[in-house]
Amino acid sequence: MGISMDHATIEKYAAPVPRYTSYPTAPHFSDAVDNQKYSEWVSALGEGDRLSLYVHIPFCDRLCWFCGCNTKQTLKYAPVKAYMKRVHKEIEMIARLVKPGATVTAVHLGGGSPTLLEPDDLDMLGKKMRSAFNFAKDAEISIEIDPSDVTPEKIEGMVAFGMTRASIGVQDFSEKVQEAINRPQSYEVTRDVVYALRDAGIKSVNLDVLYGLPFQTEERLLTRPCRCGQTA
Repeated sequence: MGISMDHATIEKYAAPVPRYTSYPTAPHFSDAVDNQKYSEWVSALGEGDRLSLYVHIPFCDRLCWFCGCNTKQTLKYAPVKAYMKRVHKEIEMIARLVKPGATVTAVHLGGGSPTLLEPDDLDMLGKKMRSAFNFAKDAEISIEIDPSDVTPEKIEGMVAFGMTRASIGVQDFSEKVQEAINRPQSYEVTRDVVYALRDAGIKSVNLDVLYGLPFQTEERLLTRPCRCGQTA
């Protein structure tokens, strides 16, 4: 069922807004929340509380020109390796503040490109988190995936990490759009990764797509044939 919106509603929400992936959003950051205040909030968590953990991997082997995430390009693995040591220390710091009885029910690895992580480092991260926190047996564990970084060994590593949901970056399959945003990624590469994840037992897979990119048109989105032979 479609949702009808009047012109005033469309105008109200048409303005640029902050990224919603953090709370409070960036314009509301202030010095009023310092290390002490943050520690007090985390220390209040305990018996019966549900925790969601987010691990940010701020590295990519190429930069998409539309992206507003906190990341940087690297063609060397050494900076990633060094960063993961810092992540381990932060896990220890946070775990010391959380009282026993709190349970992790969700984990999300985002970036950047979490699929830059080598399987050994992903394994160490998983062991570090599980030794520091109490995980629910049915915890949802999601990982953002750049298909161009994926290998069979990395899929095995993500499954061993406990991944239950794969979030695959697509944006747009048009070569013209991909060239404009510096995101070359064929339909076939993406398809093969989805099939490989399914074969590995991952039941929940979502695709991230964007509208409003250069050279996108309503006409192309409505009439472009799918590989399946039906109209998209």
